[in-house]
Amino acid sequence: MKKIVAIVGSLALASGIAFAGEGHEKEKTAFNDLDQNQDGVITQSEASADEELVAQFTTADANQDGYLTPSEFDALEGEMEEAE
Repeated sequence: MKKIVAIVGSLALASGIAFAGEGHEKEKTAFNDLDQNQDGVITQSEASADEELVAQFTTADANQDGYLTPSEFDALEGEMEEAE
């Protein structure tokens, strides 16, 4: 019986870890989809494909260089998830 509980617990933990990792992959995919020329940053022009991103672009652009880096994009995505 203890063995079954341990197996079930391990499977639940493993699926939770896999699920947690999916969020980051989703952000990475979203960033890559928006970065049309694949230069590693999202311009305001590229951001125009996502209305929410356009509305938050200036705030998300932490160093105000006119581009969103992957880390700036991830921070914005995290803030948007927390707001939900």
